[in-house]
Amino acid sequence: MRLGTPVRAVQAGERGRRAVVTVDDGALEADLVVAADGARSSLRGQLFPGHRGVRYAGYVAWRLMPAPGPAVPVDQFETWGRGRRFSALPMAGGEVYCWATVTLPPGRAVDDDRAELLSRFGGWHEPIPALIAATPDDRILRHDVVELAAPLPALHAGRVALVGDAGHALTPDLGQGGCLALEDAVTLALLTDRHATVDAALARYTAVRLPRVTRIAARSRGLARVGQAAGPRTTRLRDLAIRAAGVLPPSVASRGLTSVVGWRPDDDVHASRRPRS
Repeated sequence: MRLGTPVRAVQAGERGRRAVVTVDDGALEADLVVAADGARSSLRGQLFPGHRGVRYAGYVAWRLMPAPGPAVPVDQFETWGRGRRFSALPMAGGEVYCWATVTLPPGRAVDDDRAELLSRFGGWHEPIPALIAATPDDRILRHDVVELAAPLPALHAGRVALVGDAGHALTPDLGQGGCLALEDAVTLALLTDRHATVDAALARYTAVRLPRVTRIAARSRGLARVGQAAGPRTTRLRDLAIRAAGVLPPSVASRGLTSVVGWRPDDDVHASRRPRS
């Protein structure tokens, strides 16, 4: 086993040949290579050189972990404004996870993230200002949100499978980035176990996973557009629609997320057994 080894290049191993991974001190061959190098994947660019890669989604996201204390909210909440959102989620051990989004141009330099957050959310309802004030500087992360500019034509090339953001980077609005990566990994393991060849397993991997991740990425992008709406008319219509949805029974409201969070490993395995029409 080799850990912490930078990968410089990959040859996909077309037509049944083994994949070749180039590292600093030589090359490694494998029947299957799993590329999981994130949204800005360099391996994706090598495997699909004509693809546009990621694009800016239009907003900045901060993630915060306030120091435990009285500012921690009792219940989860999410608040939307014009081009701004703030959410908090209590966690075990008295911790709380928060995130905030603001529609801004990409690459904007900020000297003090906490001061920036207070300038934009300090006038919002409690406990938002208290949560921001209780967050040490080293517990704030800020990133320009990116997503894949267009779906890939496949989630594999030769003997290389792309997993997670490397294959389908999406906005965080449905909280499904890590979840989809886990689904990918489980499906890939099951399919390689149940097919006679790696090539057949990877073909089915793309066939069953690409439609699902493409649908969820589109849905997440749509939610981002609604959540980051900034115009007075647009936000007024959005807020009216949310209030109307709020009178629905919880069972009805949650049913709309079943197709997102209701995945089971056998969903993809069974799909892989269906004959082609």
